[in-house]
Amino acid sequence: MFKVIKKDGTEQDFDRGKILNGVIKSGGTPETAEAVAVAVELWLPEKAAEEKISYLDLKTKVIETLRSLDPKAADSFEAYTKQT
Repeated sequence: MFKVIKKDGTEQDFDRGKILNGVIKSGGTPETAEAVAVAVELWLPEKAAEEKISYLDLKTKVIETLRSLDPKAADSFEAYTKQT
């Protein structure tokens, strides 16, 4: 199980549901959300050192992948995640 290192340094289990919800809330379709989640899951093993990934790296990958599929949803996702 991959762990996400949050901004405050705590660790949390990777949850694909958070990607799905975030993409859909940003205006992406369920199909787009699924495509982004799959792309991230395929990317994680090569980028996560000792099965850990920073929140910022994960967010960047989600935005990068989403931008290639739905630029408007990517802009919305990025704007929302800057607030948190």
